[in-house]
Amino acid sequence: METFDPRADLAAAVKRQRKLAADARAGLETAIPTLTVAIGHNSGQSRKIERLLWSCWNGDLCDALAGLDANLAAATVAMIAARAHLGGDADCLLRQIIGESCPQQPAVMSIPDPNHAS
Repeated sequence: METFDPRADLAAAVKRQRKLAADARAGLETAIPTLTVAIGHNSGQSRKIERLLWSCWNGDLCDALAGLDANLAAATVAMIAARAHLGGDADCLLRQIIGESCPQQPAVMSIPDPNHAS
C-alpha cells in the first residue's frame, strides 16, 4: 500500500510546472523569428497573429489562460493548436467538448455533423 506524501506530490507538481514553463519559453523563443516576420507581412494572416499577440499580451486570451493549472493549460493549448492546425476538421472535437460540458449550447450545435457522426 502506498503512503500518501503531500510534500512529494507538491514537489512533483512544481517540477512538472517548471518543466512545462521551460518548454513553453523555449518554444516561444524558437517561434519569435517566425512570428516577427509573419506580422511584418501586412496580410490577413499577419493581422490574425498580431491580434493574438496583443490578446496574449493584455487581452482576453491572457486573462483566460492566466492561473490555469498545468494540466488545464496544456489541454487548452492543445485545443487552440488543434483549431489552428486542423481548421474546420477540429469542429467535431470541439463539438464533443461543447456537447458534453456546456448546458447552454449554441443553437447551431444542435445540427448534427454529417462528416463526424458519433
